[in-house]
Amino acid sequence: MQSELKQISFNRMNNDEFRVYSKWSVKAYAEHLVKAGDERFRVIALKAAKSEFNDIFPDGADSADNYLYVVINEKGEKIGVIGYQKSPFEENAAFVTENVIKEEYRGLGYGKSALVKLQEDAKEKGFAKMVLNCFKHTPVSFSMYEKNGFKVIEDYGGSVIMEKCF
Repeated sequence: MQSELKQISFNRMNNDEFRVYSKWSVKAYAEHLVKAGDERFRVIALKAAKSEFNDIFPDGADSADNYLYVVINEKGEKIGVIGYQKSPFEENAAFVTENVIKEEYRGLGYGKSALVKLQEDAKEKGFAKMVLNCFKHTPVSFSMYEKNGFKVIEDYGGSVIMEKCF
């Protein structure tokens, strides 16, 4: 398995990167909320996404118990964002808050490599498992999580909660 992994590194996101990321992330999350649910949700999706984002990152890139990284490929290019927070729902769990690789780098193994590296980071920080939300309209993401040992533990119709114990 290790031989398949891409050479990547993580840089902790700084405040300038966070400002750019936050605008994109809130909009993208709102779009996922609409795709996952009722069309009537479109009116309030952006407000809901902003509220949830602010709850997760009250102090931006410096928010406590958050580990938000810029994914760097072997050429030194910034190719994505990945991160987790100490779960607000259960002890010793890391909850994935972001996992996105730029479109032009998808399907090349960077997502899998970043996910593996993120799990290693969480284990090093003492977490016993990783939990995430996956929208059902993103089958490539769902498949990647399944192939990497994540199991569905809750189904909300438009999305599922998955977990992997370390």
